[in-house]
Amino acid sequence: MSKINASTQFINIMVKVRPTDDPTVYKVHTAPEIPYITEADTVINYQIYDTHDLDIIFTGAIITPEDNDQLSAYTISKSGKLLTLSDANTEKMPFSVKLQFSGPHGPFSHDPQIQNDPRQ
Repeated sequence: MSKINASTQFINIMVKVRPTDDPTVYKVHTAPEIPYITEADTVINYQIYDTHDLDIIFTGAIITPEDNDQLSAYTISKSGKLLTLSDANTEKMPFSVKLQFSGPHGPFSHDPQIQNDPRQ
C-alpha cells in the first residue's frame, strides 16, 4: 500500500468575534494572529467559529498591497462563516488582509497580517 502525500498546505485561521460595552464595536481575535506561510501554493482559510451567539458573517477582504502576484482573489462560503484565498508564496513579504464583516449593528472590519516566507 502506498501513501500519497498532499502537496498543498492548508492554514486554518480561527476568528473569534466578541461584542464590547459599545454594541456597535467588536473585538476580533485571529489564531494564529500572524500566520507565517512557508510552503508554495498554500490555501488560507479564515473561519468564524465564535461570535458570542451573534449573527456575524464575512462580507469581503481588502488585501494590501493590492498589486501583488502572491494572493488570489478570495471566496466566501454560502454560510458566510469561511473566507478562503490561496497564496503562491514565491516572494518573502508581509500582507495586510482587512477582513470585512456584517453584524447585527452593521459592517465592521479587522486588519490581520500574513507573512510570506518561502523556503529556499
